[in-house]
Amino acid sequence: MKFINEKTSRRVCDHMNKDHMDSVHKYLKFYAKIEQFKEAKMVEINSTSMKIKYDNKLAVINFKEEINEDEIHNTLVSMIKKIN
Repeated sequence: MKFINEKTSRRVCDHMNKDHMDSVHKYLKFYAKIEQFKEAKMVEINSTSMKIKYDNKLAVINFKEEINEDEIHNTLVSMIKKIN
């Protein structure tokens, strides 16, 4: 079983929300099929999914396979490349 600790999750979410909000929005639209929302932010990433809070709701986007901390970057990048 792979694991991503809470500190890493918080760091990744903070980075994504600060520097890659366009990607967070794309994940929500493409993978969660949420087309319209006023605001969104990534609130958690774990070994099986990312969680994005939008308009006081929560979308859970499952990864294709379980990941560990070393695989976060490549996983998020490959998911964005499938959209673009």
